Amino acid sequence: MEFFTVGQVVRTIGLKGEVKVYPSTHFRDTRFKKGCHVFLLNDNGEIERKLTIKLHRTNGDCDNLIFEEITSIEEAEKINKKYLFVEKNTEILGKNEYFFSDLVGMKVDFDNGKEIGAVKAVEEFTSYQTLRVKTNGKDVLIPFVKAFIKSVSLEDKKIIINYIDGLL
Repeated sequence: MEFFTVGQVVRTIGLKGEVKVYPSTHFRDTRFKKGCHVFLLNDNGEIERKLTIKLHRTNGDCDNLIFEEITSIEEAEKINKKYLFVEKNTEILGKNEYFFSDLVGMKVDFDNGKEIGAVKAVEEFTSYQTLRVKTNGKDVLIPFVKAFIKSVSLEDKKIIINYIDGLL
């Protein structure tokens, strides 16, 4: 099983086990839906605990969660500062949508064949996501939007971008 992080518990709320979570997912309503499961993993990446979401409320940039298995502040304090994980499920992705973790490390080339570098990170800005690409010892930012991206091949681990004069 492959897992990835969907958030981190940042503090407890009240006495009945509610926690505040800083999310790291774009699918908050899907990931934190009532009845869904999140996992706590140990240092070896193995499941330490499986938690079932009983209640989800959006609270600005954060989410408040209540788990069926946690019913007191004492139990909630044990998971404070821990990361929440879910199983990787590509079924929730639409056409031309990708998990950021899958893009990291992919080779990036212009459509004329010139190599640019490799994706170091995917960063989010207010209006769009951006690829941080390591090239010739420096980082360049390439908007991850249709006007720039020609194709993405997860199988070949390659992203082809349209050649635009002066981009780099």
